[in-house]
Amino acid sequence: MSHSNNKKIVKDGIWFRDTYGRFVLFRGVNFSSQSKLFPYLPIAPKGNDITSRDIKNEINRLKPFLNNIKKSGFNIVRLLVMWKPLEPTPNYNLNSLSIEGQKYVTLLNEIITELKNLEVYIILDFHQDIAHEIYGGDGFPDWALAIDELHPRPPYLKIPNKNWYLSYYTNPFVIHTLKSFWKNSLTNIEFNLQDFPVRNHLEKTICLTVKYLKELNSDVFPFILGIEPFNEPHQLDMDRNYFESIILSEFYNNIMSELKIIDPNLFLFLEPRTDWIVFPVWKDKLESLNLESLESNFLSLFDSGDSNKKTFLPKDPSFIDKFKLNGVLSFHYYDPWTFFYSMFNLSDSMASKFNYWSSIFSILKNGALERNLVPFLTEFGGSHDWDHYKTDLKSNVYKNKQIRAYIDLQYKQIELNLLNSTYWNYNLYNTKEGNDNWNHENFSILDNERKMREIDIICRPYPMLSSSEPVAFSFDLETKYFVLITKGLPVKYPTMIYVPYMLHYAPLFKVYSTNNNFTWDRNNQVLSWTLNEELLFNKIIITPDVEFNPSLIDKNIKFNTDDIIGYNQFN
Repeated sequence: MSHSNNKKIVKDGIWFRDTYGRFVLFRGVNFSSQSKLFPYLPIAPKGNDITSRDIKNEINRLKPFLNNIKKSGFNIVRLLVMWKPLEPTPNYNLNSLSIEGQKYVTLLNEIITELKNLEVYIILDFHQDIAHEIYGGDGFPDWALAIDELHPRPPYLKIPNKNWYLSYYTNPFVIHTLKSFWKNSLTNIEFNLQDFPVRNHLEKTICLTVKYLKELNSDVFPFILGIEPFNEPHQLDMDRNYFESIILSEFYNNIMSELKIIDPNLFLFLEPRTDWIVFPVWKDKLESLNLESLESNFLSLFDSGDSNKKTFLPKDPSFIDKFKLNGVLSFHYYDPWTFFYSMFNLSDSMASKFNYWSSIFSILKNGALERNLVPFLTEFGGSHDWDHYKTDLKSNVYKNKQIRAYIDLQYKQIELNLLNSTYWNYNLYNTKEGNDNWNHENFSILDNERKMREIDIICRPYPMLSSSEPVAFSFDLETKYFVLITKGLPVKYPTMIYVPYMLHYAPLFKVYSTNNNFTWDRNNQVLSWTLNEELLFNKIIITPDVEFNPSLIDKNIKFNTDDIIGYNQFN
C-alpha cells in the first residue's frame, strides 16, 4: 500500500477507507514479544545506556529482515510500547512526559521512522501481561505493584511461566495489583503510595507519549493508525458487566477525550475483557474429553455461563456516538482447547475447528457490528512447539503439522469474515535456547536463524484496497485459488490486490474476472484491477497456471462464474 498520495485513513461504519474512498483491509504482524524484555524495544543491541545511534546501527544490521515485513505483504505493524520505561517512577508532573519516558520514546522513534520508510502503518499497543515481570509477565513499572502488609513483594520467578495466563485466576498478587489498577487506588509501601490514582497515571502517560512523539517527529504521524491503550484487560474476580460497562468504558472515554485534542485522526482500539469469547462452548466439547479430573480442575477456574459469550462494553447511543469516527474493536483469539492440550503435550484435532471457530468468529465480528466499530483481530497465532508433542503421556515424541493446519484455519476465518488482522508475532531475536525469550514462548514467524516459518500460509493474497465493498474473499492453500467479490458502485481508483507471486504462483498465474483491466507490479507483487462500473458485483479469481476448475472455488462462497469474461496471465 503506497502512502505517497494516500496517508489518511478514515472510518466509515465498520470499514476503514483511504483518501480516495477505497475500502482498506489491514494484514500485519505484532512487533514484537522482544519488547516485553529490557530495554523494552523490538530492535536493540545488548547493553545498557543505549543511544539512538545504537538503534540506527542495529536497524541497519537487521534491515533485510525488516524489509521482509513489507515484502511479505504486511501493511501494518502492532508495535508494543511499555509503561515501565515510560514512567519508571511516579511522574508527578502530568503535563509533561518524564525524562526517562522521553528517552524511551526517542529510541522508539528510530524504529517507528524505519517502519514509516517501509510504508507500513503502525498501531501503538501499550502492552501488558499479568502486569509485571515479577509475576512472569510484563508492562507495569515497579511502583505500580500493589504492595502492602497483606501483599508483600513476591520473589521474581526464576523459571519460565509457560502458563502465565492462569495467573489472572490463581495468583493473589496479580489479582491484587490489577484490581488496584482498575479501581484507580494503589497502595505501594515501598514507594510510600497510599490510594494513589494509578490508572489515571497510565491514561495521562499514554496521551503524553503520543503528544511527545508528535512533537519529536510529526512526519511519522500519518503512519500512526491508532492507539491500543491496554492489552488484554481482565476483570479478575470482579463482575464482568461492572468491569466492562463502568470501569473499562471510563478508561477508554478518558483516553479518547485527550487523544482527540492531540490528533483527531487517531483511532482508538477498544479491547473488551480478554475472556469474553474464550470458553463459550464448553458443554459441547466436554462430551469428547477423556482427561476428566484434569479438565474438571481446569474448568473450575472459569464461569462457562452466558456472560462469557458477549462483551458488556456499552451499546447505548452516547457510547456509539463518542466512537463513531475513531473507534475500533480490537480482539484476540487463541483456541483454548489447543492450549489446554499443549499443557500436557497432547495434540488437538484440527478437523472440527472450522465449524467451532465459525461460531466464535461470528461472536467476535458481531461485537464490533453492534457498536458500529471496525473489527480488528489484533492477536492470533500458534506455537511452533506444537509440531513436537506426545500422542499421550507415555508415547514417544513425533513430528506433527498441527501448527500449519491451525494457522491456515485461522486465516480462513479472517478471510471469510473480512477482518483486519495482525499476527503474533515477528521477533528478530528468537533463540534456540529461549525461543521468543519471554516465558520460552515460540510463536514468532522468524526462527532462531531468522528464517521465516510457515510463511506460505501466513503470506496470502488479499485485497489491500478495494474500489467497492468486499463482500467475500478466500484463499485455498492447496489449490492456490484466490476469490474476491465486491459489491456496489466503485470509486474511480483501482482495487489493489497483494499477490505473493514468488511463494505461490511463479512463474505464471492466471486471472479470471468480470472486467479484464489490469496492471501487474511484479516488484511489489501488487495486481491493480479497475472494476466495471456497470456491474453490481465485480468478481475475480486468481489461479496458478493450470486449467480452471470452478469446482475448486471455496464452497463457503456463493460464486456464479457465468459473468466471467475470460482470463489474463501474468509472470
